[in-house]
Order: sequence, then structure tokens, then C-alpha cells
Amino acid sequence: MRFRDLEDVKRFESLTDEISRFSSRGIRPGLRRITGLLRALGEPQKEIRSIQVLGTNGKGSVAAAIEAILLAGGMKTALYTSPHLISLQERLRIGGRYLSVGDWRSSWERVRNAVTGDAELDSDRPSFFEHITAICVLSMRDAAVDIAVMEAGMGGRYDATSVCDASAAVINPIGMDHTQYLGTTLEAIAREKFAAVRNGGYAFYAGDDESLVPLFIEECRASGAAAYLLDDMARPKDVVCTLDGAVFTYEPREGFAGAAEIPLLETPLLGKHQAFNAARAITVLLSLKDKLPGMSFIGADVIRRGLKRTDWPGRLELFRREGAPSVILDGAHNEHAARALISSIFSLKKSSEKGDKIKIGAVVLAMMADKDIPRVLRVIKDIECPVYCTEIPMERSAAAMDLRGMAIEAGMKTGGYFHDPSEALEAASKAVAPNEFVLCCGSLFLVGNLKRTLETDSTS
Repeated sequence: MRFRDLEDVKRFESLTDEISRFSSRGIRPGLRRITGLLRALGEPQKEIRSIQVLGTNGKGSVAAAIEAILLAGGMKTALYTSPHLISLQERLRIGGRYLSVGDWRSSWERVRNAVTGDAELDSDRPSFFEHITAICVLSMRDAAVDIAVMEAGMGGRYDATSVCDASAAVINPIGMDHTQYLGTTLEAIAREKFAAVRNGGYAFYAGDDESLVPLFIEECRASGAAAYLLDDMARPKDVVCTLDGAVFTYEPREGFAGAAEIPLLETPLLGKHQAFNAARAITVLLSLKDKLPGMSFIGADVIRRGLKRTDWPGRLELFRREGAPSVILDGAHNEHAARALISSIFSLKKSSEKGDKIKIGAVVLAMMADKDIPRVLRVIKDIECPVYCTEIPMERSAAAMDLRGMAIEAGMKTGGYFHDPSEALEAASKAVAPNEFVLCCGSLFLVGNLKRTLETDSTS
């Protein structure tokens, strides 16, 4: 997805503002409002078959890989994700395509009328995310999709996407995030995510943290769901990461019936962790091949074609610039994601032939104030280059000056603080060698801000 591929950005901004003003403020976990809203709309969620993707990090990448493979097999898919980087339009794809602002507005008017026509809903209005979820569910039903891939916004038990009776729940690695809503321990957070497992459904957990596996098994037994540990079933091997993407061999473990090794798979997404995300998506679909109707086509050829077309922007996304250092954007905003980012940065080669590793000459950083900033800084410090601190023009953003203070306290070199992300990127770009890279990370809001700037500059 590129900025120039999006349509009517200004009109989508106007629609976003309108929905935001109409909605109750803040994050409000719970299913009462979204359940009531969908009931008023005629229960469209009951007409959709879906796969719900949860976890702390890697949700979007896994969801996008699942969508791409299903599309390659000829299924009419829907992909619902959040948040967006530039435009609300990004949050929903049907058949691999974004909907027009006219389609969005048509569904929004029906949702808004359902709220104002119900005294209880109107007196305690759904949140922005709940309204968007309702719009997208309605659009999916109207489009008669074969299957919807739905990324949870936060948690699982009370996430708005959990109102859909998903055929399968896919739970990615779990880390410390949203502690003010989900709990202050990893176990508490995991329980909230595992609670999305459906009675009689299929439940998949990455299984990367052995301490959480018993909790997952416990939840599956309690709900009568079939439990699968993805990383015990298959792994990527012979992973080569370059600026063109990741190449790996899919290696199923002994006992994974019906699965065979698939060599030299390619994903355009950068980083070693994307090979793991892709392998998990493949394992989910191979496992569901004989369990869900219409999925018997899943096989090596479809997997290969689909994976190569996976599109998930803002995650180790590379921008090559003429006459200026290349830029890498990544939305890593917590310790778990930061570790995956740094590990991938250290493994990235310029090409498979030369084998030269890339060098990061500067980091541009912005973070939300409610994140565990010191933990993220301790991870990013391993790059050993100056950090240019900035902020996003929104209430939740940590102030650039405060961020610089925390970076200094963490023992990091700093290149100053900047209120405008574009100014921070310009300063960082001037300070690094032409063959070095500038890494911009810490928040998807920063990624969206700079992605828009970089793509606008490239077309001017």
C-alpha cells in the first residue's frame, strides 16, 4: 500500500473526524455496546465466516499472509486491521481491494442511524473502534465474502472483533502491552487474549513462550476448542533476509500430518521475524485445509504464490531515496516488538549475492507516553547510533524533549529533539553517511506520518 494508491484521502479524513465526534471517547473494553449495535443492524456478523488473529505483535503480518494465500486460491476474502497508517480506507480490504469513500459512508450512515434509533445505544454510544468494526462487518456481509480475516484491536475477551463467532482463533506471540486495560503481568494479558478462543472452534497459539502454554491448553479445554501450538508444528529454516524480503524453507515437524517441506518460499516483508510470521500463517491454513469448507485448495503452489504477494506496510518498510540515505520505517512500540526489530536489523543483508549487512547510522524515535519507554530504549540502544527524538501531534504522544531526556538517562547518544517528525528525519539524514540507513520507529503513528511525507516527496 502506498499513499498514492489511496483514494479521496481528504474525504476519508473528514469521515474519520465525523465518526470520531459521534463516538464515545477513549478505549472502552466490553462487548455490550458492539453486541447491541450489531443486533440493531440485523446481526450481520452471524452471516460471516471468519478467522480472528490476536496477540501482541505480528498480528497484522500473519493476517495479511493468511489473506494473501486465500486470495491466491480464489477465495473472496475480507481483511480487517487496525490502526491505519494514513487513511481509514486501509482498515478494510475486500477481495484484496480497498473500498471507496462512498461505500464507507453508505455503511456508516446505516450504523449511525442504528445508534440514533436505539435509545440505549444513543445514550451510551459505542467507541470509535466499535463503530468502525460495525461498519466493516456490515460491508463484509453485504459483499458476501467467503471468509473474513479479522485482526483484534486489543486483548481478546472484550475486543470488538470477538463479537464474531470465528471458526479459528490465531494467537501470535504475547508481550507486555496495554497493561492499563489487560493486566500488569504477562499471565494476565495472556488470559485476556486466550479468552477469545471459541467453544468447539480451532485455536492456534504461537507457543513461543513455554510458560504460557499451560494457560492456553487450560482455556482450550474449558471451551472445548481444539488446541494447536504453531511453533511445535513447523518452523522456517535456512532463512535469508535481504532488502528484497525474506527467503526460507517451510519445515513441518514430525507428526504434522499432511504437511510437507516447501523450499525457497519468498515474502516481500523484511526481517527474520517475518519468516516466522509467514510460517505460522502457513501452518494455520494447512491445519484448516480439511476442517473448513472450501479450503481444500491449500497447497504448496497456492502458498508460494500468495506469500509472494503479501502486502503489509509500515513494518520494516524500506524507502530508497535519490541523493539521500535510505529510510526504514517500523511500528515497533513495545519491548517485544523492539527486540524483533533489532534482531532483524542485525540480520538484514543488502542482497543475497553480496552478503553485506546494512548499517543504521541514526534512529528517529517517537513513542506514545503510555508505553514502557525505558524498556524500549534499552533495546534500541544496541544499535549504537544517535537517536533523534520527535513527537506526534496528538495527546497521547510523549513530548520530544521528555523522550530525549529518557534516552540520555538510558545512556544513548542523542541528535536532539524535534517537534516535527519531518525535521527529525531531515536532521538525521544529514548526519549519516550516504551508504547508511535511517531507522524510524517507536510508533505506528510516526510511521504513518513519515510514510506520507516520504511518498509525497517521491512523487513531487
